[in-house]
Amino acid sequence: MQRPPALDLQWLIQQAGWTPLAAYGVQVAVRFCSADPESASGGDWYLSMPLAGGDLLLAVGDVTGHGLAAAAEMVRLRHAMASFAVSCGDPAAILDGLNAMLCRRGQVTATAVAARFRPRSGELTWAQAGHLPILVGSADGVRPLPSPDGIMLGVAAHAQFGQAAVCIEPGDFIVLYTDGIVRRREPLDQGIGRLAALAAAAGCCPAALLEDVDYGAAGDDACVLVAERVR
Repeated sequence: MQRPPALDLQWLIQQAGWTPLAAYGVQVAVRFCSADPESASGGDWYLSMPLAGGDLLLAVGDVTGHGLAAAAEMVRLRHAMASFAVSCGDPAAILDGLNAMLCRRGQVTATAVAARFRPRSGELTWAQAGHLPILVGSADGVRPLPSPDGIMLGVAAHAQFGQAAVCIEPGDFIVLYTDGIVRRREPLDQGIGRLAALAAAAGCCPAALLEDVDYGAAGDDACVLVAERVR
């Protein structure tokens, strides 16, 4: 019996059970919620995948809109992001490739954040395309990381994407998320601060943050990824 397309799309979003952990010194937990309960799919996506040299790609993205139309675009972007990551692995280059693809096609825009984690050194290098800042939690609390230059994907063919880097120590964690967790009419800074407070309250169990997030805050698709360095 052929599965309904919505179930195929949901499987492509979640890929249950395929999160590489042991070899990379990282624990990853993710929660995705669709704005369309009938299709259980949407325009948000995440990736946690191995790269050449023993590194790990962590990424979250958000296609404008929601429902099956956005989910179809999400599938294309998710697979394209994985392909660019395998061929180059550099976060800014990944976003540059996605932007060029969307600008050639036209009519589709998206935001994304892509990060490369190097387990041997603990270095995290990231780039953003019109996306909300990564949160990092440590013994000193939870704070947003600086946002490198980068506009929304699919807007300008010659857009430039910057990069930044930080060292993630054992016990530290990062949070990647989409704007579906920000309440309607709530200033973005306030929504980010609220998520940071929830992450701080989760304390020594960062994955517990996923239980406290209001995924219906914006009436949009929402995705939250938490990655903790465990060694």
